[in-house]
Amino acid sequence: MAEKKKRPLSPVPPDGMEILFFYQCPQCGRHVPLVSPTEPRMVSCDSCDFSFPIIPVDEHGLHYVRIMLAGGKAAADPDFL
Repeated sequence: MAEKKKRPLSPVPPDGMEILFFYQCPQCGRHVPLVSPTEPRMVSCDSCDFSFPIIPVDEHGLHYVRIMLAGGKAAADPDFL
């Protein structure tokens, strides 16, 4: 079996991103995380299993943030680049 060369790993920059939103469960108060919910829907609390409707987020605002951060690439710390 070939021996792998041991070389130092260089840090990897982000190559994508998602925006996480939190919705507070009206029954138990837990913050339920959802990834960019752009459609109105019912969600279930992962703590108490209570179902509740959510107000969706604006898709244009999400698009703006993704453009400004170049899909996550511009969010990288410049000290590491």
